[in-house]
Parts: sequence; C-alpha cells; structure tokens
Amino acid sequence: MEKKRGQNWGVDEEVALIEEVKPRATVLFGSFKGCGIKKGREMKEREWQKIADRLNSKFDIKRREWEEVKKKYYNVKSSSKEKLDGLKRPKTGGGPPLPPLTLGEETYLHLADGEPNLCGVEGGIDTDAPLPSISEPLVPDTEAAAGCSQKADSTLSAIASTAPLEISLDSLQDKQAKPSKRTEKKESASRKRKLEELEEINLTLDNQRLEKEILKIKEEKEVLTLKQEVLLLKKQKLILDIQTTYPSFLAEI
Repeated sequence: MEKKRGQNWGVDEEVALIEEVKPRATVLFGSFKGCGIKKGREMKEREWQKIADRLNSKFDIKRREWEEVKKKYYNVKSSSKEKLDGLKRPKTGGGPPLPPLTLGEETYLHLADGEPNLCGVEGGIDTDAPLPSISEPLVPDTEAAAGCSQKADSTLSAIASTAPLEISLDSLQDKQAKPSKRTEKKESASRKRKLEELEEINLTLDNQRLEKEILKIKEEKEVLTLKQEVLLLKKQKLILDIQTTYPSFLAEI
C-alpha cells in the first residue's frame, strides 16, 4: 500500500521549528553515556514532543508527530549546509545557479551556534552519564546493573548541591574528642575513606569546570566560523543579484 504523504511545511512553521529547537539544543544534541543512555534518549524524545505540541497549537494544520518534526529539522540543517558548501566551492562553469536559501534555512544559519556539532552539546556536561573513572570505586562491585543509574543520579545531585563551594578536607580532621584505643583503628580507616571520597568529588568538580571552559572556547570558535560563512553567503547573494539585475552593465565592464 502506498505510504500517505505528510502535509507540506509552511514558511512560518519551518521558522518556528528552528526557533523552538534552539533553547532545547543542550538536551536534544547532548551526549549521554553509560547508565544515562536510555534516560537521555527518553529526555530527547520528550523535548521533540514538546516542540511538536507547540507547533500543533500554533498552526492550523494536521497534527504532526515528534518523529516528523525531528526529521524536518535535520532536513533543513542538511540543506543549509549543502548550500553553504556550494558557495564555498570554486565554480567550474556551467550548471544551474544555486537555489536561494529559504527563510527557515537562513534562520538555522543565524541560530546554529546553539547546536553543538562535536559530541552533542546539548553544549554541556552529560548529567546522566556515570562519573569519570576516578569515582568508580565508590560503586561496589556487587551492585546490580539496575541500580547504576540511581547511584549516579544521587551522587551527581550531591555534587550539584555543593558545586558553588569547595569542600574542605580539613573539616574532617577537626575532632573534638580523642577516640579510644579500641576504636582508633576503625575510626582512622573510616576517616581516611571519607577523605578519599571528598578528594574524588573535588577532582570531579574540577573536571566539570574544565570541560565547561573547553566547551565555551569551542562554541565561540563555531560562532565565529558561522558568522564568517553567513557573511560569505550574503556577499555571494549580492553578486548574483547584481548579475541578474544589471547584466548589460557587467558586460560593458
């Protein structure tokens, strides 16, 4: 049976789609690893569904599902980059002129700096991924795989709640009462273990800050590159407009 064709996208609807994606780029294009892969996929589907709901409520059209909305976004993204690449490649003569950018494609190029192009980013640190290897000893080997996500979430929540502060390792060393000889060994081992855990958390916080700084630099570089490409596109469009409007003038020159 022939597959039923979906309803065409209007110009305003296409622009609205691109604008709705931008504030959700961190989740939609973020990288999820380890125990967070399944949860990350569900989060992305929910965000695409929210975009579809927004479009369905804003435009008088047949209801669109989130899969169709996602596919349309990637089609606009692909066609925008193809046209930019075509302008950057040297012309060899002949062939039809490049098709002009649609309003949706122009909107994508102006807002594309919000979409990470490297590892997904949705830009950001993957909050659903397990902690780096330095924190893996905190998870007992006998813990079932089903509890991995819960452990990671609880640990990350603890880190997030104390993120603005640096954990003091000296606080555990300030003991008001001297332990008895019978419990001295036990308390010493417990204190050492807590110090190691706090050191691991501090190192994790440092790694997160470093990742944010690296990501910021990459995003700034991508923004600069996109701005340069947009300027080149405008220049090429101006040349094409002049060639079309004043062909005789250019021939005399």
